[in-house]
Parts: sequence; C-alpha cells; structure tokens
Amino acid sequence: MANKDTYQLWVETGKLDEVFEFIKECSRKLVTQKEMCKHLGITQDTFTRLKRKYPEIEKAQFEAKINLKMDLTGALYKRAIGYDVVEETQHIDDAGKTRGPRRKIVRTTRHIPADKYSAVYLLTKHFGREYSDKAYELKILEKLDQNNDKIFHISINQLVNENSNNLGDWREPDSTKMIIEFIF
Repeated sequence: MANKDTYQLWVETGKLDEVFEFIKECSRKLVTQKEMCKHLGITQDTFTRLKRKYPEIEKAQFEAKINLKMDLTGALYKRAIGYDVVEETQHIDDAGKTRGPRRKIVRTTRHIPADKYSAVYLLTKHFGREYSDKAYELKILEKLDQNNDKIFHISINQLVNENSNNLGDWREPDSTKMIIEFIF
C-alpha cells in the first residue's frame, strides 16, 4: 500500500473542511505560509507540493485574498465618502419603592466626515493620473513627450519647492546639485 499524503490523511480523519477553513482564515488575515505550515504541522515544501497536486487549496487561498481585497476596498470607500454611526446609551433610573426601575435608551447619530486621502487614493487607482499626487510631474513628462528629440534639465530642487506638500519631510541633502535629465 502506497504512503498517503497529508491531504489524504485530512480526508480520512474528517479534518479536511477544518483545514480548509483554517487556510482561508490565514490567507484572509495575511498570515505567512511559514506560520500556517507550522500550525498545521507540515513543512512549506509539503504545502507547496499539496497546492500543486490539489489546486483547490490554492483556489481557497486565492478566494480568501480576493474577499479580503473586496472588504478593504469597501472600508476604504466608506471612509472616503463618510458615514454615520449610531451610538446607543442606556440610562436606568431607579425611582425607589414607589415604582419600578425605568430604562431610557438614547440613540445618537454621529457623522464621520469623508477622508480626502482615501478619496484621492481611490480616484487615482480607479480613474487615472488626473487625481494623482504626482499629476504635476506627469504633466511635465507629457510636455516632454510632445517635443521629441530634445534634452531637458529640471532641477530636483525646483520640483521639491513646488511640490513640497506632496513630499512631506523628505529632504535630499544636496538637492540643488541633482538634475533630472529627460531624453526623448
């Protein structure tokens, strides 16, 4: 009788569904393959061989990552447009012996404003460079592309000064000497 691989042992012991759920959860939470294999009690090489032999393992990982991507995109969208949160507090008033306790529920709706950085990120990723924080640099490149066979020198210092709000605290110690050369 031939040796059974780990997958077949999971099937025989009835643990296959549990293992698949674990693999999906690990993939969804971005747990490394090394950590996942350690918990499963197998080597990474064994897991890689199992993924090749049984494509449903890799499919489960892929689907979990797609679901994570959709959830994160949805959360980013929600943050980009703003949303309302309903907060609920309960107050119990004990009036003493004359009447029973009264419970008062107070619901407050609080608006979380839109986050411009989330909106810019989504707009850039889905609708192109006109929303990019590097739009200025891209416009320069477009102009350079229109004038073929010319050499242009643009000082990094000039770009840093004009776009310092996009670069944060980044400073190049000798930026005045640095030059970008575009050749088309």
